[in-house]
Amino acid sequence: MAVRITTLIDNTAGYGFLGEWGLSMLLEADGRKILMDSGQSISTLHNADRLGINLAEIDCIVLSHGHFDHTRCLEHVLSRTGEIEIVAHPDIWAPKYVRRSPTVIDYIGMSNSREDLESRGARFRLTREPFAITKNIMTTGEIEMVNGYEKIEGNLLVKEGEGFAPDNLADDLALVINAECGLIIMLGCAHRGMINSIRQAQRLTGNRKVYAVLGGTHLIFADEARMSGTISDLKEIGVTRLGVSHCTGFNTSTQLAQAFPESFFLNMAGTRLTFP
Repeated sequence: MAVRITTLIDNTAGYGFLGEWGLSMLLEADGRKILMDSGQSISTLHNADRLGINLAEIDCIVLSHGHFDHTRCLEHVLSRTGEIEIVAHPDIWAPKYVRRSPTVIDYIGMSNSREDLESRGARFRLTREPFAITKNIMTTGEIEMVNGYEKIEGNLLVKEGEGFAPDNLADDLALVINAECGLIIMLGCAHRGMINSIRQAQRLTGNRKVYAVLGGTHLIFADEARMSGTISDLKEIGVTRLGVSHCTGFNTSTQLAQAFPESFFLNMAGTRLTFP
């Protein structure tokens, strides 16, 4: 099974492409074209056009979670796709916020209502469980947090009545391709942990071999303990290709590049990969 992944949106971009804070990747495998996340602006459409990608040919959209930088461009993508299935967790509609300072709390959730997106052609399949898109492609569903060092930042919140509570990001999911070369795991932000996401993919598929991990790792604010645990576990897992994006951060990317000089690369907007 040939697997092709094209990164449409990332914080960084190759020559001629637009970069923005967000992520969108197109998966082509098993006879399907699946868009994971939409980014946050019409940069997605610009980059798709530059790459010669016809968004009308997409079969399905997967949302990694309900933050605006992964979902705000949905309305523009739907203008190209028309009616299309969107696979996501029900909590994408939770009222999500971030505390930026003791006095500043900003809304960072979905920018369009469900009704508005459905009027544009979205057909939501909301599930907390893993969902098989094809025989070899599935979502992780809710990711179990099984190690002690991957934790969700305390400044990520949900509105509850007149106050706020910590957001446990139950909607955070990954997309898994069970290929001949091993697992290929596409991360949105990995709010519940890159290693937790990998372990979930291994449990669901029964395949321990991880060929590639791509996407956001949310290591941008990782402390020494988390970085140490992440690097140690990645070495134990034996990832062949490690392409980081979006919320990884430049300092963290440098540490990963040093730890994995043979497998590391920046997965930026305009990157096209064919596996194996």
